[in-house]
Amino acid sequence: MSAFKWERLYQIAMLHDVIPYAYKGINTCRSQFFMHLTEKQEATWKRANDEISSQKTDNEDDTFLRADTLTNPVLNSQLQSILDDEHSDVTTRQLLLQIIRVVRHILNEGMPIRQLLELGLILHQHGKQVDFDLLRQWIKRLRLTQMCQLEGECLILLFGFHAEDLHFVSAKQSKRTSQIAQELLEFTNTRSHDWYFSQDDDSIFVHNSNSSAMFSHVRRSGRYFRYYPTEGLTNFFASFVHSLSHIEE
Repeated sequence: MSAFKWERLYQIAMLHDVIPYAYKGINTCRSQFFMHLTEKQEATWKRANDEISSQKTDNEDDTFLRADTLTNPVLNSQLQSILDDEHSDVTTRQLLLQIIRVVRHILNEGMPIRQLLELGLILHQHGKQVDFDLLRQWIKRLRLTQMCQLEGECLILLFGFHAEDLHFVSAKQSKRTSQIAQELLEFTNTRSHDWYFSQDDDSIFVHNSNSSAMFSHVRRSGRYFRYYPTEGLTNFFASFVHSLSHIEE
C-alpha cells in the first residue's frame, strides 16, 4: 500500500481500538515483498502498540459498558442468576458475556469492532468447548435472540464467518444487515463519554461537551429499540442518569 493508505489504516485502527490486532498482522506479513512501511510509520505503529500493551488491562474504560450487568432489573436478575451458577460451563459464560458486551456497545456507541472481533476470536478458538444448547437457553431467557442474530450476521458480513459456525444464529439472513452494519459503523466515531454532562471547576453551570453525540445516542436508541426493547428503554434512561453522575455535587 502507499504511505497515504498506511496512514489511513493507522487512523482507522486507532478509531476502532484494534491497534494490537493490526500490528500483529503487520508482523505476520513483514517478510512479504510488497509490504512497504516507512521507518517513521513502523515506529508509530510500534509505539502505539507498546503504549496500549503497557496499559492496565481492563474490559471497559467506562464502567457503564460492563457486560456483567444489564440496566433492566428483571433481565439483570436473570443474568446474575446465570453468572452465579458455578456448575455451568465457564467458556459458555464467557461467550455470553462477550455477546452482552457487544450489545452494550451497540446500544451506546455503535458497532464495536474490537469487541465484535474478540467475540469472533472466542468462537474461533473455543467454539468446540461451548455448550450451545445451554447458550441458546440463556439467550432466550435474556431475550437476546434478535441482538444475537444481528451480531452473528455482522460476524458473517465483516469477518468471513459462516452461518454453520454460529449455532445461535438463525439460517434466515436479513437483507438489511449490510445497511445496519454501515449505520452502526458511522456511529462509532462518538463515544458514550462524549455526551456526558460536566461542570467546570470555576463555574456552577452544567454543559454538554458534544451535543451532536448526545443526539446520535438518542437516534440510535430509537433505531435499534426493536432489537432489544426490554433493555433498550432502560439503557437509554440509565445512560442519561450515568452522564449526570459526572457533575459535581
